[in-house]
Amino acid sequence: MPKWKKDETEFPVHVTKHKTRGYQAYVPKPVMEALGDPDFVKFVLKGKKVEVKAD
Repeated sequence: MPKWKKDETEFPVHVTKHKTRGYQAYVPKPVMEALGDPDFVKFVLKGKKVEVKAD
């Protein structure tokens, strides 16, 4: 499991494709903590950008 530096601001993750579920990736712990440890996250498409929101 990767250990992230305390002041890290970029988190590259590996994405895999699953035949029936679509794409899968693990969200790094610092990102989930910054979102407030939500049970769900929402991806919002805004033009060519994507926002991630705690839901």
